[in-house]
Amino acid sequence: MAEAAAKGDPSPPTKKMRTDDSSNAVDSTTDKSCEQVEATSGEDELFSSFEEFEIIRILNNSEEHKMLAVEGRLQGRPGTAVVVLQKLPFNADKIEEIFSRSTNLLEIFHNDIYYNKTALLPSELNDVRANIIYPAEEKHILRFERQSCSFVDETPQLYKEITKPFIDSSSFSKEWIYNILEHKKEADRIIFEDPDAETGFILVPDLKWTGEQLEDLYLQGIVCRRDITSLRDLRGCHIPLLKNMHDKGRAAIKEKYGVPAHKLRVYLHYQPSFYHLHVHYTAISFEAPGTWAGKAHLLSTVISNLEICGQYYEKAVLPFTVKDNHPLRSKFEEKEC
Repeated sequence: MAEAAAKGDPSPPTKKMRTDDSSNAVDSTTDKSCEQVEATSGEDELFSSFEEFEIIRILNNSEEHKMLAVEGRLQGRPGTAVVVLQKLPFNADKIEEIFSRSTNLLEIFHNDIYYNKTALLPSELNDVRANIIYPAEEKHILRFERQSCSFVDETPQLYKEITKPFIDSSSFSKEWIYNILEHKKEADRIIFEDPDAETGFILVPDLKWTGEQLEDLYLQGIVCRRDITSLRDLRGCHIPLLKNMHDKGRAAIKEKYGVPAHKLRVYLHYQPSFYHLHVHYTAISFEAPGTWAGKAHLLSTVISNLEICGQYYEKAVLPFTVKDNHPLRSKFEEKEC
């Protein structure tokens, strides 16, 4: 087995952005046609500003997650784009700069000892992350559109009849994942890599994390194998892979960022939003998207279930939430599920 190694120096990862952004309800995903758009000297610069961007409609305006998703178009260019803006957490290292004369306070009201004001922070202290999918397909637009959700109790039979055919025919392209695994893209963002063909994985920062503070630490472990789509495919023979990701992933995060294992939440999503097995590593202090019942499965529990029964996830009923506008939901409705 090739020797695994932590990558880079202890500095945080750079803010290089991928277009596989996620909504507040799901993890990262993209499509093959939606490659990263970077402003490069001497080349046509897309999205260096929003000057030529025209809003078509608001898809989601989440007060809870401080997130705005819109569908729009670029003047003179074909197709539509999905733009997701999200307020970033405060950087603890810059608190003193916030509490200074640089921040202007505008009074809303004052009653006795209680003051209600709007704080106008300097722009460099008030970052908003912008993730862009262009050109966007209808499935991207539906994914970010605010919708109510429903629970589905997926039996093994329903998985074979409905979910598996959907995965095979309608899921997002995985080209961006293979680009990472083959070091064609985002090689500078790799935090840790174990290249073993059976138990190896690559650890990279998730798009929901800027790398500037540990309170919202969020990384993904992407398995090297390409034959495991989701939780449903896991069997007893995959326990060494899962244990490797559980142990080495946490150890790499401890070495790189100083965050101990007991301060991490390590889990898988079902349903995932892209069907190549991956594991989420988040700080417990971060209320990451998709950590609720019906979405997240702790990796330690998954390992334990497979140790008890190697066919657990082949035989189990797996409940999950799905948006009411999702194509998969309509297929379950046809079965009156």
